[in-house]
Amino acid sequence: MNVLTKRLALTGALLIAGAGLTACGTTDDVPEKAPQPVSAATTLKKGVPGTGTPAFRYSVKGGQQSFTGVLDAPNKSVTSDFVEKIPDSEITLTMRFLVIEKQAWARISFDDAPAGAGLPKFPKKWMKLDQGKLSADSSEDLTYAGETDPGFVSTLLAAAADLKETGKGTYAGTTDLTKSTEADIVDDETLKALGEKAKAVPLEVTLDGEGRVTKAVVKIPAAGKVKAGTYEVVYDQYGKASPIKEPSGAVNAPADAYELLNG
Repeated sequence: MNVLTKRLALTGALLIAGAGLTACGTTDDVPEKAPQPVSAATTLKKGVPGTGTPAFRYSVKGGQQSFTGVLDAPNKSVTSDFVEKIPDSEITLTMRFLVIEKQAWARISFDDAPAGAGLPKFPKKWMKLDQGKLSADSSEDLTYAGETDPGFVSTLLAAAADLKETGKGTYAGTTDLTKSTEADIVDDETLKALGEKAKAVPLEVTLDGEGRVTKAVVKIPAAGKVKAGTYEVVYDQYGKASPIKEPSGAVNAPADAYELLNG
């Protein structure tokens, strides 16, 4: 979607047109209709990154999987960083991916793994991935396919209701989590526990001075044994994020990398 167009331009054009008719001395002018106010939903949808949005940094936290990176839709490239603590251990799995069209690279490590854990050791350099050795699902995930909105803000807005402007660049309403399952905000068990509450959870969205989404927050109520939580999407550094380039000195990925990614 395109960046928000300010209503001032439309209003100014109507005023100029009206002034021109008066200056000509027309006596039977047809009254101009007042411009209709733009709805909060329309304003917010226009603020979601689209195919023409310059490279920006993103952060998605609080869902089933948190991740960060840079997305550059005009150049068909994206990076994604995942850091996950292995339950009941001191081990942290770190995975970084860099994708340019149909080419992909990865950096994978098991940090703080004790000796004898039997975990694979990967090169510290970027590993170039062979798409032919990836499973169909992994190959699809590691190919740029037109993504523009990694936090699924557009999906949350499509399922939103009662959106209102609450301040300069800030909006609030509700969203229906049953209509945004592809965003992986909550798992099926939590969604079931939420019941009817899942259909109207609080949603807050913030725009920058150019009408671009900078933050979206979903406040998830407690459900069953699950505590209340927050799903947060942050988009920033529009046009200023570091450009995504093919990594130099990359090595071919070993068999262990494909086993992990295809598992």
